[in-house]
Amino acid sequence: MRPYEMVVLLTAELEDPKEELSKVEEVVRSLGGTVSKMDVWGKRRLAYPIDKKTEGIYALCNFELDPGQLVELNRVLGLRPAIYRQMTVRLDEK
Repeated sequence: MRPYEMVVLLTAELEDPKEELSKVEEVVRSLGGTVSKMDVWGKRRLAYPIDKKTEGIYALCNFELDPGQLVELNRVLGLRPAIYRQMTVRLDEK
């Protein structure tokens, strides 16, 4: 398993972003990974409109996952309507 860091951009219309982020954690766990940290950065202005919206909720997730499961993670998260965008990068192994 390798360590990854993912920034998730959620719709600003969510009442409780932690509820949606718990679903992100569930997806990572269902693929055999472990979440070590989930940090909500809060509502911020977007650099450009997405679906005619100008604000979004940013969150940071650190997790470990098998590299072969990363494509499936991105596919499943891309299907969630509350998630505008996500970007995953591999962290250096320590």
